[in-house]
Amino acid sequence: MSENNQIEAEANPKSDPLDASTPVSYDNEEVVWEGSPSQIVNLGSFIFWGLVFAAAGVGLVLWNAGLKAQYTPLIDQVVTYSIYGLLIVGVLNVLMSYLTVKCERTVITRNKIKEAKGITSIFRQELFCEMSEVSDIKSPPAGLMGLFGLSTLVLETKDADQPIIRIRAIRNRDELVQKILPIWRKLKMDRKGYFGDK
Repeated sequence: MSENNQIEAEANPKSDPLDASTPVSYDNEEVVWEGSPSQIVNLGSFIFWGLVFAAAGVGLVLWNAGLKAQYTPLIDQVVTYSIYGLLIVGVLNVLMSYLTVKCERTVITRNKIKEAKGITSIFRQELFCEMSEVSDIKSPPAGLMGLFGLSTLVLETKDADQPIIRIRAIRNRDELVQKILPIWRKLKMDRKGYFGDK
């Protein structure tokens, strides 16, 4: 780097977007973090329906292997259709649970928190909350999710539509907190100073 360029760089240092000393800009929508919950949140449901599928499969095999011979054709149809119906319900339930988590996404910018939930555009709902509306940041115990390196971050807000924003089943929660905490504090102090001058 030439001497002139070096002097210019020192005179106009590039600001770090995550630095708390960076001036507040309320139209800055630079993404700080975005992500979706892990499918681990569905682990209980997947295990339950996996056991149901296994039991239904064994039952269907045993039924067709000779158990149905002891009953009338009507009962045979009722049992067979019931097992197939249970399998269909199970598949739909697992698919719905998977897609619900897959389509849930949280985006945090320097000024807003966006929550998007819902399968397809017909049912999709998007909610926005100003970062300055966040009243508290909590890190509850990870519980069983901690075994998979996952945890949940809870943001309490003054927004009537989003009093609680739960960013669930994510990795590196502490890193996320360290990213948003300086920004939140800066916005909070700036907002307090602004209204305090009025």
